[in-house]
Amino acid sequence: MDPEKQDVIKFILYLMLLEVEMRKKREKTEEMEKQLRADRAALEAMENKRLMLMSERDDKIAEKKTVDKLVADFLRADANGDFEAQKAMENQIVALISRDAGDTGPSGGGG
Repeated sequence: MDPEKQDVIKFILYLMLLEVEMRKKREKTEEMEKQLRADRAALEAMENKRLMLMSERDDKIAEKKTVDKLVADFLRADANGDFEAQKAMENQIVALISRDAGDTGPSGGGG
């Protein structure tokens, strides 16, 4: 076989090898892009969960502050013998407990 034909065949084989390599790189790129999309979706889901948990935490902290104040006021009313204030606070405590228990009865404590 003459050298020119050999060079052409070598060049064609080289181009075929390049094409195979390019295809492999494209496939790898597609795989990486797919993984990136999945990772972004997972990250977004985790961020949403984090925000929900932070909101729940803030709600619990606010509720605890409300309960702590109510208990302190109740004890103060008890020390002062203010039974009317105690009765009103008892109703608030029952409403809080009912709301926490998911009670949406006639008191409307379902929150």
